[in-house]
Amino acid sequence: MIKVVSEHHFALAEWACYRRKLESPPALLTFDYHTDTLMAFGHAATDEAERQGWIKAFDYRSDQSIATALQRLRHDEHIDLALRGDVVSRALIVAHAEQPGCANERIQVVCDRSWPKMQELLNDPERFKPLAGQMFESDFLRSRLQEAEFETAPGFIFDLDLDYLLLSKALKPNDRTVLNQLLRSAGLITVSLESDWVDLLKLEADLSADSLCEMFMQLYKNATITRKNES
Repeated sequence: MIKVVSEHHFALAEWACYRRKLESPPALLTFDYHTDTLMAFGHAATDEAERQGWIKAFDYRSDQSIATALQRLRHDEHIDLALRGDVVSRALIVAHAEQPGCANERIQVVCDRSWPKMQELLNDPERFKPLAGQMFESDFLRSRLQEAEFETAPGFIFDLDLDYLLLSKALKPNDRTVLNQLLRSAGLITVSLESDWVDLLKLEADLSADSLCEMFMQLYKNATITRKNES
């Protein structure tokens, strides 16, 4: 099941709906250029008491509660709320760079630390392209998952912010083994278009959130077709 949203924090509503079907919260595996690790309602609340009150009032079983939360959240605060609100059990963020200082100890960020600093890469796009093109390669994914000790038991949430994909090659990995396994095992897949960020960060002029989404849908379709042929 794939759900597409316009901005990343709106994926929280899809996660919550999925959570209602489960006895316990699933793990969250997020692919994102950014590291959405800020504390929930940190910008909207006037003080800590109000922030904690909003967290306590959040109920994933209530559509109204979710709508209210989304009005107050910034795009980089939703993972902390998902953890504190029993929507997910842990969150692994696979990103382009590490971000120290997570708001929640159950948020883990992993990246390839051999890469140059992000600012250096953005100032030299040609140098960045070979790296950006491998973000779904099996070797890359396997290393990140092993580092985090992330168990891809069936039913986890596969979450993709499309600004993770800076060029079309990223959706054409030479080895799709691990990616296919993830797509097949996920109980829910959420895709955030984040069109503005895709336009800002992309390394190919004709790339867009819509084109990336279409390519990802085809990649998912191919993964599921392969599974049917193998069974």
